[in-house]
Amino acid sequence: MIAKQFSLGLATLVALLQSFTVTAEPGLVRTANATLQVGLDAANGSLRELLQPADGFNQIADNPTALGLWQITVRDGDSVRELSAEQSPPPVVEQPTGERPGLRLVWDRVPAGPRSLRVEVFVRLEPQETALSRWELSVTKPSNLRVEEIRFPRVPSLRPRPDEVLAVPRQLGVMARNPRVLTQPRPGSGARLNWRSPHGTDLSFPCLAFYQQDGAGFYAACDDSLGYLKTFSVWGDGQDQMHFEIVHEPEQAAVGQTYFCLPFTVVLGAFRGDWTTAAEIYRESPTAKVFAKQGERRLQLAPDWLAGTGLWLWNRGRSSQVLDPAIALRKRVKAPVSVLWHWWHNCPYDAGFPEYLPPREGAAPFSAALAAARRHDVHAILYMNQRLWGTTTQSWLDEGAEAFSVRGKDGNVAIESYNTYMKAPCAPMCIGTSFWREKYAGIAEEVLTRLKPDGIYMDQVGVLATCYDPRHGHIVGPGRYWTDGFAMLAADIRDRTSARGPVALGGEYGGEPWIGQFDLTLGLCISADRMGASPAWEPIPFFQAVYHPSTIVFGNMAGLAHPPYDEKWPADKAPATQLTLLDRKFARQFYLEHARTFVWGMQPMLANFVPTQLTERPEELDYVARLVRVRMQTLKYLLHGVWLRPPPLDVPQQEMDVVTVGTYTPLRASKRMFPVALAGAWRAPNGDVAIALASSSQEPLALTLPVDANAYGLPGRCPVYRTDERGRHRLGEWDRKNPLLRVELPPRGLLVLELSASESGQQKQTGPTRFRGPG
Repeated sequence: MIAKQFSLGLATLVALLQSFTVTAEPGLVRTANATLQVGLDAANGSLRELLQPADGFNQIADNPTALGLWQITVRDGDSVRELSAEQSPPPVVEQPTGERPGLRLVWDRVPAGPRSLRVEVFVRLEPQETALSRWELSVTKPSNLRVEEIRFPRVPSLRPRPDEVLAVPRQLGVMARNPRVLTQPRPGSGARLNWRSPHGTDLSFPCLAFYQQDGAGFYAACDDSLGYLKTFSVWGDGQDQMHFEIVHEPEQAAVGQTYFCLPFTVVLGAFRGDWTTAAEIYRESPTAKVFAKQGERRLQLAPDWLAGTGLWLWNRGRSSQVLDPAIALRKRVKAPVSVLWHWWHNCPYDAGFPEYLPPREGAAPFSAALAAARRHDVHAILYMNQRLWGTTTQSWLDEGAEAFSVRGKDGNVAIESYNTYMKAPCAPMCIGTSFWREKYAGIAEEVLTRLKPDGIYMDQVGVLATCYDPRHGHIVGPGRYWTDGFAMLAADIRDRTSARGPVALGGEYGGEPWIGQFDLTLGLCISADRMGASPAWEPIPFFQAVYHPSTIVFGNMAGLAHPPYDEKWPADKAPATQLTLLDRKFARQFYLEHARTFVWGMQPMLANFVPTQLTERPEELDYVARLVRVRMQTLKYLLHGVWLRPPPLDVPQQEMDVVTVGTYTPLRASKRMFPVALAGAWRAPNGDVAIALASSSQEPLALTLPVDANAYGLPGRCPVYRTDERGRHRLGEWDRKNPLLRVELPPRGLLVLELSASESGQQKQTGPTRFRGPG
């Protein structure tokens, strides 16, 4: 007994000493505490060790590829040079002062032609309860030397592990189960995977996780509450090695500065778990807390109908094609319906923007239809692309819009084209110009104050551009003026419309910098299969796991019909299939998309609905109605809750017919494998916990759910409730001594199991002492 106590004390002492010392061996310098050890090559600073002492698993492979810690691209006049740590003289390594362990590496004379640079890297370890390290880089240079790109930190040769997974918050989130194949598509050839942040179509927040399920994981993130542009990159070298780096382009290439410091801190770490673990780590970061608070404040100011929406309808056209179906749907689901309304405007879609006014059916009938719909608990937000101007419109010429459009490095307007029926070119407008912000805000003011919809949907929010026009008054090239422009535009619209009360501003794509500016965001990637995404990437609710209580995410593309065709497009190109029913073999894909929406805590949506579908597709629409009924009873979790790791479901995977089809995309059918049921887990603000379950199977499923009492923060015992379309029913009491929940999920079942921690010890148990469920 004495020997055991001495051993534990010695281990604690060693860990304590490590936390304040830097150890070295030939060719390697280290800093460590009880939870993380970082080892760097003394010759070039290359990362050689990133490991947790508890298990000794090094995230870096043995004999890693020689990859210096940084690489900097500089321009001196017409001369461009790539400077790198591995090609520079060895750094001076110092131990910084302070309570937390760390290292300072200084490359004092990095040759850059006739001149030289000083590069300094500082790494320090986070407190011992986290296995995280924070990395900073600064450059001292001649003031007129341009720093065009910094790649830092560069992490070589991520160690292979069984059943590798790579997860990134691309839009809502995706994961690849065999990422090494993606970075080496053919033997001997490498490929690079890049994700920009912040950017709507890429990273909604700067984080990455590479792991083995419930095993050792590599974590990378940035602490950047100002939203500087950066690129996360994973690449293969053709030798089955996979590397990671973050790429930054300094604003204005740091010209005029003799000292440049990377404007954000990079966080590297190790963990054991999965992408939910990574989300939990990021959720506690200083940056996430800043943006979460901004989002929560925005939600408090949003119109009340928004949180009370039971179902969204995504229809297009005149009010008879949009509002009338919404009223019919409202009667069916028995909950408030909100409308995302496309093609209400006078101009052809994806061609005539921003000539939205007047509405197609006239201002007076349009406003009357909106008011009538509101009396039926139907609210509407109107589509208004906040980025594009059609270059063939008269207003493009009359208002000289070209001068305020985005220009590339070559000085040309960055033309984009989406409309395959009209081949109409559009120009992205520079939100860094007051001209475009005032133009858009002026149209929004007229729409919101005269027509009086409940809000507007600002399409392509988050599709950031880099503009090189020096006349615009913003930083030339990469810069934060795009996200700053969002904030100014949103504030201006709200100021202009404040007299009529709160309006809803919706946008496309979730993203940290605009959480506090917009009231809700559209998450279409939940329908990744319908949108034609690669099956190599599976959608996951990574964004929801971090920011669910801070913003409302809604939508999918799940519908039962072919897409419609705009009446303003050429009549001779209209497909005969518009709004005709899809083959019923795709119904399971419809169920899957709605199941994801439900368990991931999103407001559901139905696309391309016409009332005849109520009788033509009753089973599918019954699924939607039941989903809405269950969700509206459990908003404390599915609207306000914090994501928890759901219990694993032991359910089969089945082959499913999948349709890829869109407004401009011809139908393409394929088959893919999906699990027949999904789960999500949520903690309510009062500490109660719920497990949401959704099945797409035609057969009942008998499920056994292991509940992690410690992770969920549950007491020894607590009541269990089941909420389904019939209401909420008490089932018994859960006991952590027997932590399994057994439940029968009926065919295509939708339900929520609640573990009421807030009631524990407050009620006397009158039923069974252990929960078994109806099965």
